[in-house]
Amino acid sequence: MGRRKTFDEQAVINTAIAVFSEHGYTGTDVGLVCERANIGRSSFYNTFDSLDSLFLRALRDYTARGIPAREELRTGTAPAPTLIMHRLGGELAKQCEDDSRVGCLSANTAAELGREVDAVCTILDPDHQAWLESYRFVLERGQVEGHIRSELDAKVHAELIHSVLAGLRIAARVMPASNVQSQATAFIEGLCTPEGLRALHDHTAPHTYRRNSPGHLIATESSAQ
Repeated sequence: MGRRKTFDEQAVINTAIAVFSEHGYTGTDVGLVCERANIGRSSFYNTFDSLDSLFLRALRDYTARGIPAREELRTGTAPAPTLIMHRLGGELAKQCEDDSRVGCLSANTAAELGREVDAVCTILDPDHQAWLESYRFVLERGQVEGHIRSELDAKVHAELIHSVLAGLRIAARVMPASNVQSQATAFIEGLCTPEGLRALHDHTAPHTYRRNSPGHLIATESSAQ
């Protein structure tokens, strides 16, 4: 009969996400995960088999957390520029509020490993494609509604949104939060028609980005990040 677990498996996975985000795949070992999760090595190996196994579970869990944010892009009733700003601005603000500013596990992993590990690609590739489809959907909706410039190629600019967010997440590790947000805003403004600019600022002017669920805005007084 196997031993009953004395720890919360999901809590260990959450800890692993934080550790891998901070130290990367190559900078993390079992001892570090066990120390941060407060579990013994025997418990670790009885549950996760190996560090590689835990890493893949953590990456799958992390990418699944983006599903509600993608749904918001597809079903949100705000103008398209506002939804895109909520996505970029909200995620970047959340990162900047974290003292360690470790950012996104998916982006960090892609930067570190590229396409070297097939098992990682089988997780990141579908996630990447799902984001591109959601960005394209909201861009095309914005073009129909007159908020996004009609001459833009929605497919190309969906890829650009994904790339800009990934790049700003890396920059946010060292850059002042106000600079990060200014660059995100400037990029989104470049997608907009004059009507889209008005809609964007009407929806965001009284607010500032604070930590909340991914892609959402909390009403609060404007303040420096």
